[in-house]
Amino acid sequence: MTIVNAICGRLARLSLSTLLAGLAILPLQAATFYQIKVPGSITTSALGINSANQIVGYYASSQGGFQGFVLSNNKFTTVNYPHAANTLLSAINDTGVILGYYDDGFLIHGFTLINGTYTSFDYPGGTNTYAFGINNTGQIVGNYSGPDGRVHGFELNGDTFTTIDVPNSTSTEAYGINGAGDVCGTYTPSNGNEPQGFLLRNGVFQTISYPNALNTTATGINSKDQIVGQYVPSSLSNTGYAFANGKFLSVQYPGSKTTSLSGINSADVVVGNWSDSQNNYSGFAAKP
Repeated sequence: MTIVNAICGRLARLSLSTLLAGLAILPLQAATFYQIKVPGSITTSALGINSANQIVGYYASSQGGFQGFVLSNNKFTTVNYPHAANTLLSAINDTGVILGYYDDGFLIHGFTLINGTYTSFDYPGGTNTYAFGINNTGQIVGNYSGPDGRVHGFELNGDTFTTIDVPNSTSTEAYGINGAGDVCGTYTPSNGNEPQGFLLRNGVFQTISYPNALNTTATGINSKDQIVGQYVPSSLSNTGYAFANGKFLSVQYPGSKTTSLSGINSADVVVGNWSDSQNNYSGFAAKP
C-alpha cells in the first residue's frame, strides 16, 4: 500500500503574515480565515499547528507524489523522509518535534524529525503505521493494521506501544493527544452504525457525535480538551466543527463546498482543509 492510494485528500494556499501570538478566546463565528498553499503546488493540506503557529502538512506538485512541509514565520520548508515515495507531516509540538508518516513504495511507517534527525517506527507485529498526533512530552498516537485485519489505534510513550480500541468497535483510529494524555479519534461501532468520534480521558471513552449527523470524526485536541474534526450532515457535504464543554460549533470555510478541521492549538487557532464547487482542495488556518 502507498500513501497515494491510501489517502484521499485533506487537500491546499497562504497569506499568514498576521497569524501571530496574543490571540483571545472568542467564538469561531468571528474567525478570520487564511488560505494556505505551497508555491507551485497543485494541492496543499494543513494538518497540524503548535502554540507558535508553526503549521505542518503536505502538498502535491505536478511531478506527482506527496511532500511534507513546515510553515514557520511565513516561510515554507519542504520535508521529505529520505528515499521515501511520499511524505506527509501530521503534527508539530511546542518543542519543534515534527511527526509524520511515509511510504517506501510498499508499506507505511511513522517517523519523528528531531533536530534534523529522522527516526522511523512501526507498531510491533502490525503493518501500515500511521502517526497522527504528538504532545509536548513526546507521546504519540496513530493507528496500524493488525494481524486480525482490523485497524487499531495506538499510543507510543517512549519505547512502549499501547493499543487503543474503543469497546464494541470494529476499528479505532487515534488522531490527537494533549499534554494531559487525553486522546481523540474515530471508531466504527460493531453494530454496523456509522463512524463516530471519541475522547479517551483517564481510561474512559466518551463518544463525540455531532447532533443529527451521519458520522463524526475527531481529529485534533488542545490543552483545554477542545476538539476539532468534521461531520457529515444529511446533505453529504463534509463540515468542520469545534467541540468544547459539551457544545458543538459548526465551522464552514467561506464559500466552500466541504470543510474539515485537522488541528487546534492552545490559543484556539485551527487548521483544516476545504474544497470548492469544482472539487479543488485547499488548506486554511483560522484565527479567532
